Amino acid sequence: MGAERLREIGQELRRLRVTAGLSGVALASRAGVPQSTVSRVETGRRVSDPDVVSRLFGALELGPTESERLALLVRAAYEETAARRVDAGVSFRAGAGVEWAREAEIVRAFGAVVLPRLVWTAEFAAVARAGGDADVWASLARDGARRLVVVVAEAALRTWPGSGEGMVEQLAYLVEASGWAHVRLGVVPVGVMPRVPLHGFALYDQAAVTVETFTRELTLADAEEVAVYAGVFEEFERAAVFGDEARVLVERAAAELRNALGSIH
Repeated sequence: MGAERLREIGQELRRLRVTAGLSGVALASRAGVPQSTVSRVETGRRVSDPDVVSRLFGALELGPTESERLALLVRAAYEETAARRVDAGVSFRAGAGVEWAREAEIVRAFGAVVLPRLVWTAEFAAVARAGGDADVWASLARDGARRLVVVVAEAALRTWPGSGEGMVEQLAYLVEASGWAHVRLGVVPVGVMPRVPLHGFALYDQAAVTVETFTRELTLADAEEVAVYAGVFEEFERAAVFGDEARVLVERAAAELRNALGSIH
């Protein structure tokens, strides 16, 4: 029901904006928000704060009755979707990461020993026996609707399931993704790890964190816990190298893997 309300809000905003003769850029300027925020709301996706949605409607200078109706609709939609996804700040519901990623403006993912699921190829996911939502994650990574910051420990470049055959393609895909305008890839070199990387995780704006275990997908939405994970991510990000330096480390790992596979065959 909450998702339907979000779509209804988006349709209403677009209808009223068009009726007012405003472009998405013009409405964003009036409301003091990025144009991408208008696009997110109009396509039925959540933003971090429902007050932002109210500001968009407020910028249309509607009458008091219409403004109150829309304010109630926004409040109900955000209460329903928040309650559905998080119970007292913690959830074990499968697939929550995909939902948070769809709605986020920035996704930050850290891979401690294994590359984050966000940048897996279908083959890697299949060999890892975790391919149920691989296509969904791949689509989210490619569509450019959000910024992605992916930081991995160098060790994750040398961890693969099975024989390692699929890892060559996986590393090539990682290099390709690092060249996309909305993706920032960092690698933490061996020897400069700022703290023990207990596990990988993904951050969705400042709203939630997901951690995958062997049995469940854990979602944390308590503000203090999210802030701690954001701080940890920043530590790894500061220790990482980016751009060409990161790609050199990925390509070096790929070359070592190809040599190792060649010696086996």
